[in-house]
Amino acid sequence: MRPVSGFERPALQWLFVALGVVLVVIAAGETVGLRRARSQMDALRAADLNARVEREQLQSRAAREQSARESLTLEVGRLRAGRPGASEPSPTLTLSPLQTRGATPPDATVERPAATQAIQLRLVLPPGRPPHASSYAVVVRTWSGGDTIWSRSGLSLSTVDNRPMVTAFITGDVFAPGAYEIALSGSPADMKTTEVAAYEVAVRPPPDR
Repeated sequence: MRPVSGFERPALQWLFVALGVVLVVIAAGETVGLRRARSQMDALRAADLNARVEREQLQSRAAREQSARESLTLEVGRLRAGRPGASEPSPTLTLSPLQTRGATPPDATVERPAATQAIQLRLVLPPGRPPHASSYAVVVRTWSGGDTIWSRSGLSLSTVDNRPMVTAFITGDVFAPGAYEIALSGSPADMKTTEVAAYEVAVRPPPDR
C-alpha cells in the first residue's frame, strides 16, 4: 500500500494525535452527560411516582372526610326529623341527562346551598339505558378544569315519580359557585364499568349586598 504523502511529518502526526485525544474527551464527556441525564430522569420518575402516591392518599383522605361529614349531616337530619317541629325533608336536585355537551358552561340556575345542607342528588336515567347494573357510581367534576371534587360508588337504581334514577346524598359544601359536570357509570354483573349518562349544573354566586 502506498504511504500517504506528507503523513511522515511529525507535525501532522501530532495533529492527528491531538484530534484523537479531543474525540476521546468529547466521547467521555457525552457518556458522563448521558449518565447524568439518565440519573436525573430516574429521579424525576421517582419524584413523580411519590407525588402521584401522595395525591392519591390526599384524595382518599378527602373522600373519607367528605363521607364522614355527609354521614354526620344525615344523622343530624334524622335526629331533627324525630323531634316536634322538625324541618322539612332534605331538598332535592334532579338532573336530566345531556344529549350533547355544550361548548360553553351551562347557565347558573341553582342557588348556592349552605355548606352543611344535605341534598339528595337525583340523576334521571336516559331512555333506552343499558341493561340493569348491579351498582352505579357518580363523579362530580369542575366543568372547565375537569377536576374531581366528589365521587360516590355502590349506588343502586331507584324509581321516583315513575322515573328510573340514581340518587345520592351530597352536602352543600361540594357545590361552590361555578359550573359542574356529573358522570354516571354503571357496573353490570360482569364488573365491566360503562358510562351511562352525563349531566351539567351551575351554581349561582351569592347576591351582592
